[in-house]
Amino acid sequence: MTQLTRSHAETMDGAKRSLVAKTGNWTHFIGLQPRNLAGDIKEQAADVIQQLDTLLAECGLAQSDLFTVTIWLKDMRYFSGLNAVWNGWVDPAAPPARTCVSGELYRPDLLLEIVAVAYAEKDAA
Repeated sequence: MTQLTRSHAETMDGAKRSLVAKTGNWTHFIGLQPRNLAGDIKEQAADVIQQLDTLLAECGLAQSDLFTVTIWLKDMRYFSGLNAVWNGWVDPAAPPARTCVSGELYRPDLLLEIVAVAYAEKDAA
């Protein structure tokens, strides 16, 4: 029987959710958003990526364990700014599969949100 664990439960603007859900070798990081919404796309992207790094480490995972990443942008005009931050962080030899889509986000000052899935052969914490 595969066990499901959830962590980092929080309420954001009325929605109760867990930021991390793990089952077997799969770990899902859901709805990662910048904490400081006053920043530009580069600042918001750096904040979210730093959160992802922290959560990966807490789960005993590394960037190389990332399997897929989906990024929602408020507007595709932010794409090059996002990529400037992303490309400075991601391992160019082993990037995860990534897609970026544009759509209306629930707050006007929220410029992006990230969902990531990691897979590790090892038993991650």
